[in-house]
Amino acid sequence: MAKKKDEKDVLVVRDEKTGEISVVAGLNADGTPKRTPAKAENAQSFLQFDRHGDVLDNFFKNFFRQCKEPSRFGFYRIAADQVDSMLGVMKDLLQHPYQNKQILAPHKIDTFPYQQQVQEEMAAQKTEKQEPQKQENMEQQKEQQESPQQTQGRQGYQPINESKINWQELEDRWGVKRDDLEKSGDLTKMLHYGKSDLVKVKPTFGGESFELDARLSFKKDGEGNVSLVPHFIRKEQKLDEYKEHKFSDDDRKNLRETGNLGRVVDLVDRETGEIIPSFVSIDRKTNEITDVSVSKVRIPERIGKTEITKQEQDMLRAGLPVRDKLIERKDGRKFVTTLQVNVEQRGVEFVPGTGRSPRAVQTQETKNNPAQGQAQGTENAANTQKEQRRNTWTNADGSIRPISKWSGVDFTEQQKADYVAGKAVKLENVTDKQGFHATMYIKFNPEKGRPYRYDTNPDNAQQVAPSNESRTQVAVNNDGKTNEATKNLREPLQKGQTNPKDARQQQQQEKPQKKTGKGMKM
Repeated sequence: MAKKKDEKDVLVVRDEKTGEISVVAGLNADGTPKRTPAKAENAQSFLQFDRHGDVLDNFFKNFFRQCKEPSRFGFYRIAADQVDSMLGVMKDLLQHPYQNKQILAPHKIDTFPYQQQVQEEMAAQKTEKQEPQKQENMEQQKEQQESPQQTQGRQGYQPINESKINWQELEDRWGVKRDDLEKSGDLTKMLHYGKSDLVKVKPTFGGESFELDARLSFKKDGEGNVSLVPHFIRKEQKLDEYKEHKFSDDDRKNLRETGNLGRVVDLVDRETGEIIPSFVSIDRKTNEITDVSVSKVRIPERIGKTEITKQEQDMLRAGLPVRDKLIERKDGRKFVTTLQVNVEQRGVEFVPGTGRSPRAVQTQETKNNPAQGQAQGTENAANTQKEQRRNTWTNADGSIRPISKWSGVDFTEQQKADYVAGKAVKLENVTDKQGFHATMYIKFNPEKGRPYRYDTNPDNAQQVAPSNESRTQVAVNNDGKTNEATKNLREPLQKGQTNPKDARQQQQQEKPQKKTGKGMKM
């Protein structure tokens, strides 16, 4: 995997009007490719693109946004480390591109998807400007979200320390100026762990800089130093997998329709291995998949003058939408919308496209069914209760129903009391599916509405997954996961085991048994 990060390409460009063959060295102000003669001795001027990054995508997006004659240019890629041997060959082939079409096919770049995407984005931006929902979202932020001063007052919360930001370095590397961010209001958002709106950045590649659209955020390292993270506009996501969570058909449908996953899922922190219950959304401006820990999301009790009931709060904590909610602003104006947790908001949003006036809603209901309007309130209440009473782990009032044992281990009176109080209960000598003893923690998870098993104490301020003595054992024996150090062993793991326990198991790991087949020999 490490080698892929180092794979670079350069772009050979053919001017279809003149037949001139050059190598891309950047992008001119008018969107045309900046070109340098296709000679190996000019290699230092060639713009190199990470084969597995977003720079190439952004180059072509800006090319189609700005260039008045995009069809004039044809683009071909060759590996950067093969420039010396391939450049001369490509020049010869491109003298007669039609005759050499088949040979050139693996190198030719199909730019039509980029052109189509830019056209769609420009059309969407035009529509967005006319969308009244944008104003509603702005008002929502004013009425619902905490001010920076209120946020700072929360225990344990600290905004990003601006003194840790090297503004000169950011300006040199990305063309980002502090004054511009402050004037637009983006700086305040970023210092409070949010993103800017779309801004122009001017990264430098190969000694040349060109303009790209991106949203910006700050990231702190372990020593408190702050770096800039650009979020470039991406192609539409495939929505296959994200942080070891595989999207279901319903997940993909929800993300495409509302921008929100619609439920809480467990995501794996790639740096620590920590399993974190999280909300997932798509950044509607960049198409980037984003997430936020459930613990960092605030569910309001009131929006404007409108109370959010406990049942509705519980639905929102579970990621579910609260549909057709009548919201009254502080100025007395009313509208009907769908509420749902959104990662970008780090809280509840008005789902775009769902805002309607109460009169419009009533008119539509009357049109569809004269009796519907009268019954709607009862129906919504019933649906809300149905969502909350799907399991038997809670009482009618939403409190935690007591349990006396788990996996055959009886609770002490203190453990029973701790569980009902929402605390973690440590269970030792739990028998896993392979018959070996393990240690685990049980705690009621309000987002999932049921007790949930943890490998480390979830009441600790920070979970670090690898520390628990039974984590690997339970993951392999119970969950069917694979531990690289023991993946070839034929016996289940014992308590605390993360590696082969003896010479026999070591031999199994190093020389796995070969599978034999009865098929015909080739």
